[in-house]
Amino acid sequence: MIKEENMTLNERIGYELRSQRLLRRMTIQQVANKLGKSKNTVSYYELGKIKITINDLIDYCNVVGCDYIEILKKANGEWDNTIHQDIKE
Repeated sequence: MIKEENMTLNERIGYELRSQRLLRRMTIQQVANKLGKSKNTVSYYELGKIKITINDLIDYCNVVGCDYIEILKKANGEWDNTIHQDIKE
C-alpha cells in the first residue's frame, strides 16, 4: 500500500471509494454490474490507475450509497475547485 502522503488525488479518491464499497459489503462485480462498467474499470477507479469522471463518481456513489462531495473532501482534506478541475480532466 502506498503511504497516504505519496498518493495521487486519483489514488486517494479510489481509496475512499473502495472503503465505502467494502463498508457496505459490496463486491467490485456488484458495483460494476450496476454501473454498466467492467470489473476492471471499477478496480482501476479504486486503485487510482484511471481518472474517474465527475459523472462516473456520482454514479458510483449513488450505487454504493455515499456522498460524492464527502469522498472528495476526504480525498483532498477539504472541498476546493482544484479537485473539481482535476476530476473533469
